[in-house]
Amino acid sequence: MAKKMLVSVVMLLCLVSVVFAQAEKEDAIVVTEDYVGNVNAEKVLTVAINRDDTIRSPYESRVAYIEEAAMKWAEAHPEWGIELKVLTPGQISQDMARLLTEAEQGVAPDFIHLDSFWVGNFLDAGLLQPIDPYITQADKDAFFDWTKGVTMRDGKQYAIWGETDARLLYYRKDLIDTPPRTWDDLIEAALMVQDKYGIKGFLTPAGQSESASNENTWAYFWAQGGEIFGENSRPVLGEGENRQKLINVYAFMKRLIDTGASPKDIISMTGFDPIMSEVRADNVGLIIQGTWAVSQINDIVEDADEKWDFVPYPQMDADTYANSNGGWTWAVLTEDKEKQEVAMSYIMSMVGSKDAMAARAKAFNYIPTRSDVFESDSYFSDDPIQQRFFEELKNGHARPASSLYPTISGLNARMMGEVLIGNKTPAEAVDELQRLALVEWEEWLGTQN
Repeated sequence: MAKKMLVSVVMLLCLVSVVFAQAEKEDAIVVTEDYVGNVNAEKVLTVAINRDDTIRSPYESRVAYIEEAAMKWAEAHPEWGIELKVLTPGQISQDMARLLTEAEQGVAPDFIHLDSFWVGNFLDAGLLQPIDPYITQADKDAFFDWTKGVTMRDGKQYAIWGETDARLLYYRKDLIDTPPRTWDDLIEAALMVQDKYGIKGFLTPAGQSESASNENTWAYFWAQGGEIFGENSRPVLGEGENRQKLINVYAFMKRLIDTGASPKDIISMTGFDPIMSEVRADNVGLIIQGTWAVSQINDIVEDADEKWDFVPYPQMDADTYANSNGGWTWAVLTEDKEKQEVAMSYIMSMVGSKDAMAARAKAFNYIPTRSDVFESDSYFSDDPIQQRFFEELKNGHARPASSLYPTISGLNARMMGEVLIGNKTPAEAVDELQRLALVEWEEWLGTQN
């Protein structure tokens, strides 16, 4: 009897041990501020990641998405863990430069969250790994073509573009009957609201920053068929047919000041905060802003739906369209094939697949970069605002994936400033821009492998 009891006790202890071991194993799968996966995993990836793609995000909807989607991935990969190296909010340039240096030194994370503006720097340095083996052709084809000018090079894909935005002309529809379609229309509408309603006409951030290029040059330039770079990142924006196209843009921006359609204040505006202050005060008729401003205007303006609407950028010719689109990408640095595959499984399950992009974009209030999300997910296909965004993305452009781009953009901002303050004519400024750009290009060539 005692022997049977002893056997029963031993069996019970074994069963309890198994249960506890299983519980311990299950408890080891976590989603925390700094880690995703099995905390006891011997195989561990590292990722540099934006705060909002972790549960550190201050937005409940984003945290809920991350917790569910990351846990689902972790449970499907119980032998793996991911250490999260969270990027600092508001320090994009510093973080991107640091990651570039770390990658060059061979100490960077296995995969990274990479501002699309910086992809060219990493590609030019030969630091990104091709991800073609880990994505289907159908997935590749689903992304808007303009994303591929950044994420692909020499026929290979190096990044997944996770979300985007677009620039738009917002206008007071309660004051302006017909929204502007051309530059002339814009100036006429801006002068009208000033004269008739005593408010500011048109505001746009034209100060010497990236906004001078991204909000006030490229969409106008691209709509005319302009090109920034030729072969081997040689700047061509100020020569050949491009020269007159850029002169046209500079001349238009100067007309805004000279006619009074825009106040001289725009010369010092490097961001949107002063513009949104005027929107809040009901003191402006037309502005350049991004897709994100729809929700911002709704938050700060009473009866916003009755006052504000948006349309595509006005252009020199009424039948031309172009946009400038930003956003973040995900890329792989590690040369370890197994780690590459697992990193891509995380990227696609959280961001890149059709279902993941739809769910994440809804939770984050983002705009998808896959056309099939707009076409098949009812949240996007049935919403009039989302469908208007979709139309804008069809005219999308991405800033060139060249590490020389920031230098050229800076020169453009500087030369536009010279025009706006009256130091140079548009033609003089474009010629000087081209001269300086070629000097920078010659120096840049010497840094390339």
